[in-house]
Amino acid sequence: LPNFEDWPKVLYYNTGLEFTPLELWDIAERCNMLERLFNIREGLTRDDLEKGDMLNHRYYDEPCRRGAPDVVGMKIDKKRFIKMIDEFYEHKGLDKKGNPKPETLKRLEIANEPSHML
Repeated sequence: LPNFEDWPKVLYYNTGLEFTPLELWDIAERCNMLERLFNIREGLTRDDLEKGDMLNHRYYDEPCRRGAPDVVGMKIDKKRFIKMIDEFYEHKGLDKKGNPKPETLKRLEIANEPSHML
């Protein structure tokens, strides 16, 4: 697979469209935020296990039974995991519930999308 810096070339050679790596990053971030908005509209919250950001209780309660040798027998620390989610939300411009902040939507140029589209 090409690295991120090569994707503009791949896109250009296949479509003729020219983008910088930063422009592609912005497009990807916008797509990710639209997916999050759609999921929010459909009622998914931070705590939903299927498409939300939390893990099934087994990840916290039961030791890992297989995988890399350095993780077998370990459990995920739930408090630490929740702290990491909070930090991720802050980095992505989301509030504590995982909803995009108004300034994030404005930066991504999707603040004025019709609500029925989200």
